[in-house]
Amino acid sequence: MKGDIKVLGFMTLFYGREYLRESLLSVRDHVDKMVIAYTRTPSHGHHTDAVNPDSMEEMFKIAYEVLGDKLYFDVADNYHNESQHRNRRYAFSEGFDLILTIDPDEVFKEEDIQPALNYALVSPERYFGIKGYINFWRNFDHVCLDGFRPIRIENLRNQNTLQNIECPLTIYHFSTCQSEAIMRYKYKVFGHASEIKPNWLDGIHYAWTPENDIKDCHPVSYNLWNTIPFDKNTLPQYLKDHPNFNKRLV
Repeated sequence: MKGDIKVLGFMTLFYGREYLRESLLSVRDHVDKMVIAYTRTPSHGHHTDAVNPDSMEEMFKIAYEVLGDKLYFDVADNYHNESQHRNRRYAFSEGFDLILTIDPDEVFKEEDIQPALNYALVSPERYFGIKGYINFWRNFDHVCLDGFRPIRIENLRNQNTLQNIECPLTIYHFSTCQSEAIMRYKYKVFGHASEIKPNWLDGIHYAWTPENDIKDCHPVSYNLWNTIPFDKNTLPQYLKDHPNFNKRLV
């Protein structure tokens, strides 16, 4: 089901160069337009004097190379909070039927996207939480699974506030498989910065190895995220070509 259905792609951005190309490649052929709402300062309620390792110029270059004329790169100096940043999508949503949101550390499994959009289109709810996150941990060979289901699809035709958290879509999530420069920056400014477990970054994240297999790895929640093996050879070619693909530890 595609036909006359118009899909707006949307991404909030203030860091995230490492997987940006792959993230955009995964959705490029499934959106009619891609809005990237860039902010010069963190929007998740926490600030730092640390320098952002990722420049706007290099991320714009990546986005334009992937998206070409589908790209609208929207720049703001700041947002008061994450909700205001994410709600920027509505400034561009007129004339669209669906909004497909993706974060720069997420790569969607392409063959799952159109069925997920179809699922949302024929459902009565407006907001769709995704069942299918695979959280990569320190490399491409280990992942953690949980029951969290962030909203990633919105049906603009449905004028209600109902949520459906059963939308099937595999999402490869690289939040905890990024360079040390980004990890040390990110965990100062992301939305749950004040809730991180004591000494999580050095005591759990960087202390973990495949040999010691430290348990309970989630940065905020307890009794969650024990690593399991993952067959990275099932990933799309552009992730197999990623510089981190064969690293023992990222």
